[in-house]
Amino acid sequence: MGRPREHDEQTRRALLAVAGDLLASEGSAGVSVRRVSQEAQTTTRAVYSLFGDKEGLLRALYQQAAETMRRHHEAVPEHDDPLVEITALALAYRTAAREEPNLYGLFMSGSVPGFRPVGDDARLARRSLARVVQALQRFADAGELPGRDPRLVGQQLWGLVHGLATLELQGHLGPSDQAEARWRDAVLATVTGYRQPPPAPQ
Repeated sequence: MGRPREHDEQTRRALLAVAGDLLASEGSAGVSVRRVSQEAQTTTRAVYSLFGDKEGLLRALYQQAAETMRRHHEAVPEHDDPLVEITALALAYRTAAREEPNLYGLFMSGSVPGFRPVGDDARLARRSLARVVQALQRFADAGELPGRDPRLVGQQLWGLVHGLATLELQGHLGPSDQAEARWRDAVLATVTGYRQPPPAPQ
């Protein structure tokens, strides 16, 4: 009979919750193995056993945020109307950011010096954008994005939703209902513009 696991899923969740709070309030400098284990009321051994080291802990947080984004994006059904589907995808991004507000900066990378997702982690994160680009490619094939590159449109939309999410998480878009209305208005205006041919180069 094997030895029982000393550190279980409940301990893992507690460590991730503490690390996420510290990351949001103090940045990566506040996320140390000792500090996280103390505030989670466990031992440093638990962190090393479950995550390996601080980088493993940050990687687990990143995976959590990326999986949340993937789950919400891939739950959006296809629709014949670009405005309906792209709005739903944008709001899926908003929901994911609001679900993991402490991890949003980590998911966007660059906020934690020395940490950058690679391999399977990076591929998981790209699945959210891939879902959007797939939709845009369908609309382009149907003539809904005249003269536009779906991948470039996807990057531009990513910039839009990232800006909106950042502003909302910092409290600049007002209460939730007001913030959602501003999201919808911005997406409506943007997608409506994309359905027109781009202006000729000057």
